[in-house]
Amino acid sequence: MRLARRGFTLIELIVVIVVIGIIAAIAIAKFVSVKEAAYVASMKSDLRNFALYEQFYATDNGGSYFSGNGVSEGFKPTTDVTVLATDDPGPPPNWQATATHAKTPKTCTIGVTSSSSWTIVCP
Repeated sequence: MRLARRGFTLIELIVVIVVIGIIAAIAIAKFVSVKEAAYVASMKSDLRNFALYEQFYATDNGGSYFSGNGVSEGFKPTTDVTVLATDDPGPPPNWQATATHAKTPKTCTIGVTSSSSWTIVCP
């Protein structure tokens, strides 16, 4: 006659722990890439907004652009994002800006190709 089993065997417990570990590893890898994409998205958004500030400034100042972070012109970036611009008086006048995020080593840049066309690059 067979006795009733109480509890789990060691093999069963090890298999469950391994399966949970594999699932956790997959989930963590997914979340890391999502966070990185969110940081890049916030940098891109700030660069688009910065481009508008540059265009408004140029409209008010005879076509010249500003350098720096744009704070004195009213630009406020997202938390942990830093945007720095450099201008080239030309001719024709143009500018370029770089955005960095405090929580990622990636950077995004934007450059003006014409008064109404911008190119954002995030490697």
